Amino acid sequence: MKNVIVIYDDTVPVVGRIKNILGKKSFGEMVLKRRSMFVRLKDALKKCDCSPKVVRVFDKAQFDEITKNPVDAIYVHILANAAILNDEELAISIDKAQFAVKTTIFSNNNHTSGAIFPDTKAYASFLAKYRDNGNMDFVNGDTLDAPIFIDISNYDALLMYISGGFDARYFNSLSGDNYTVTKRSADKKKMEAEYRYYWLLPERMRSFMVMPYDFKDEGDTACYTMERMPMTDIAIRWTHGAIDLDELDAILDKSFYFINQRESQAVDKEEYLTRANKLYLNKLEERIQKLKTLPEYAQIAEMIKTGTSYDNIDEIVADYKKLYEKAIKKILKSKKTVSVIGHGDMFFANMLYSKEVNLLRLIDPKGAIKEQDLWTDPYYDIAKLSHSICGNYDFFNTGSYDICLGKDMHYILHVHTDNQHAKELFAAYLDKNGFDYTAVRIFEASLFLSMLPLHIDNPHKVFGFILNAINIMEENKNV
Repeated sequence: MKNVIVIYDDTVPVVGRIKNILGKKSFGEMVLKRRSMFVRLKDALKKCDCSPKVVRVFDKAQFDEITKNPVDAIYVHILANAAILNDEELAISIDKAQFAVKTTIFSNNNHTSGAIFPDTKAYASFLAKYRDNGNMDFVNGDTLDAPIFIDISNYDALLMYISGGFDARYFNSLSGDNYTVTKRSADKKKMEAEYRYYWLLPERMRSFMVMPYDFKDEGDTACYTMERMPMTDIAIRWTHGAIDLDELDAILDKSFYFINQRESQAVDKEEYLTRANKLYLNKLEERIQKLKTLPEYAQIAEMIKTGTSYDNIDEIVADYKKLYEKAIKKILKSKKTVSVIGHGDMFFANMLYSKEVNLLRLIDPKGAIKEQDLWTDPYYDIAKLSHSICGNYDFFNTGSYDICLGKDMHYILHVHTDNQHAKELFAAYLDKNGFDYTAVRIFEASLFLSMLPLHIDNPHKVFGFILNAINIMEENKNV
């Protein structure tokens, strides 16, 4: 049997509306759920028994090197815009490639996603034409019937693929077709609350939401359906560098229009403080206690002690509480304290936006069973928005960060983005709309600390959240 060499062709151009999603990234660099498309391919190929060699090609000039230095092998050429639908079927097909005697094509909806070439001569002949042709549709051979790939250079197919890869929490699953998305969960109470939330909203706020319908209690699970919107969530474009400052300005303008449209009611300072404490203090304390009960916490605690300026998580929380008290006192000094009907989870992954028509829609609200559940602190939606813009939350979800050891033997967090101009723009919107920037950032720090036990499946990210919260507090201590 011959060796198998998989050529991952990342020379496929990203153009048109796809470029609006991926920015300057290639198809192979596109990240969903912390894995790039190239890493997804490599992970799938680990399931092969034949241990194929993988070569990633960024420039068609690299094909010349392959032709000049041929290896007697089976060649599998896969286009980077071919996103994997079925790891197992791909692995089986690659293992079978060892026995190939003629060219075999990976095809989906009459579009060629890749091909298996039985020898060096056949592959070299293909490359001679492919360099000039730019696509693989001219390749002749047998066709594999298994649905292994989907062509994400097609805009609608990319949206379908992304929606199947939403970072829905572990208790959720998403399914659907070209026109609808169905969200299903074993947490039936949460599904009902998300569904009822829309119908409890004041009518003027409903236009910002994607309408849920057809709620069903299925016994072990519950579900509801929504229209599939022809646009992506902001998070995926944000983390791929596809949103410039002008577009962020348009997004913030639309977001703050929603914020100012929220229904509000005056509350006395005692009621305001009770609600704020519940959101930014009591929840944090409960979650920290939960974190301490988890087996992964021992190692995290040791890293805090040896790699930060704090001895333990309690010292971090104590520092946060001092900043919280300072921020909340400033708010309570205002002439008017209010409660609002909020979304409850307004960060970029829950915000769908179309640049072409300046359309914003919000999904996955916190939910409500009764009207009283709709009301929240006016800063909460803002803090959620801030933890995407200023706190880089979505970059943590794509794994776009590093934790390094500094010269002082303390850990340093590096997030793969420069958000300084975005923070300045966001701060200007806060000022214009009457929100205190420092208070927003302090409340944002509580969000990162409160999320720690919820993300314990990835302890590395949990420690990243801790370092991020420390950085936010340090940045806003003397403001």
